[in-house]
Amino acid sequence: MKTIALSLVLAAAAGGAAFAQSTTVTLDNGGVIASDRDCIRGNGVAACEKSTTATTAGGQSASKTRLRTADSTGVTTSVSGTGPNGQTTGRVKQISR
Repeated sequence: MKTIALSLVLAAAAGGAAFAQSTTVTLDNGGVIASDRDCIRGNGVAACEKSTTATTAGGQSASKTRLRTADSTGVTTSVSGTGPNGQTTGRVKQISR
């Protein structure tokens, strides 16, 4: 569920420090929340992507992905999501330094 955008940023900043984290939580009602986070830092660029998927015990799921990139010019955050019925949402926020 990783985006191409993160791959491009990671390739451009090769050689920097990188880390990844994954967490899965099973709820009392049988639902599951799974979250993955990947980050890379180096050469004045930091890029982090977090993807979260929530699945109900009945099998419905919704997901959200956030990509945050920071460099000397500012910070860009893009968020996209998909609801249980396939509806999609997205937004991009840019803050200049």
